[in-house]
Amino acid sequence: MTSLANSPLRAALLSLLTGMALTGCGTGTTSSSVQVGPIAFTDINGNAAPAVTSLKVGAGSYLDAVVKNDSQQLGINWSVTCSSALPPGTPLPPGETVDESCGTFTAAHTATAPVPSYASSGAGVVTFYQAPAAVPSNGTVTLTAAATVDPSVSATLTLTIIGIPISVGFAPAPPASLDVNGTAQIGALVSNDSSAGGVKWSVTCASIACGSFSAAQTPSVTKTTYTAPDAVPVGGTVTITATSVTDPTKFTSAEVTITQPESAASAPTEFFASASELPAMLQGESR
Repeated sequence: MTSLANSPLRAALLSLLTGMALTGCGTGTTSSSVQVGPIAFTDINGNAAPAVTSLKVGAGSYLDAVVKNDSQQLGINWSVTCSSALPPGTPLPPGETVDESCGTFTAAHTATAPVPSYASSGAGVVTFYQAPAAVPSNGTVTLTAAATVDPSVSATLTLTIIGIPISVGFAPAPPASLDVNGTAQIGALVSNDSSAGGVKWSVTCASIACGSFSAAQTPSVTKTTYTAPDAVPVGGTVTITATSVTDPTKFTSAEVTITQPESAASAPTEFFASASELPAMLQGESR
């Protein structure tokens, strides 16, 4: 009988076993076969919804994706990147458990779509993406759905994030009228300004001197003191304007009437007479 130790049969068996080990014995999932379908927009139950290319800050959308050839059914990991993401190792802002600079997912891991027919909702399959509170520096975010079984296989979607227009309003407003050299504390509320730029103050009128401000630039709702000019300007009014630093096309203005103090306007005219003129004046009064 031929010994198996050195027989051609043993060599053939070893070659076969080695090949089976390298190919996973024909079972399991190979990374080269996994595919992640395009990210799709849905409603909360996983039903198809119209696709969008942009979201307003703070707005959101439901999403899902399909992972093909994932025999282990490990699902999808969701992530988002943008130009405003915090550098690795940067402490998170108070109250945040994840970096929200690019937006957030609820949930960050889901099963592959579609939602099973027996399910009453899309929970576990559908994720909800919420846009960040401020527009990223380059205006876009990139959403990624990566196969859990092989994170190198993924699908991406880029969205434009749209900011809510800045608005400016007085808080408090300038008075309707102010005496010359009079003062008034005024302020401005700047809404939807993620840069917190505040406002610049200016005053115009038909004269050279229109008044001044104790601070020509202030943060939102921080007051400045306006001092009226020392003389009534031509036309009797000045226009006070608060302009957004972040977006100079957004501003608010108010017209203020500058008045002469009543006591000064109604004061009697003083008349001085010399000693030589006084007898003649008295004589004239006695007639």
